[in-house]
Amino acid sequence: MKTGQAETPYTEFINKMVKDAQENPYWKREYMDAMMDAVHQDKEIRKAEAKGAHDKAVETARVMLINGKLSVEEISDITQLSAEEIKELQ
Repeated sequence: MKTGQAETPYTEFINKMVKDAQENPYWKREYMDAMMDAVHQDKEIRKAEAKGAHDKAVETARVMLINGKLSVEEISDITQLSAEEIKELQ
């Protein structure tokens, strides 16, 4: 039964170890550093994903321009790139 209290000497030992770990300044710092690294990595992954999506849109726009069947405005609507950015590709 979950009572929040140690029911055996072993769980009492585990509870003490957890409490000691939570109060240890070195471990707290290590945990915070790991969390900050994870946040930084997440931001970098999001940036890379956005860049990849943009690069793919640029490549798609290039192919559409080569094909010559769509206007700059139509390509802009499809790729979500600005008309100026597409004109630079011409």
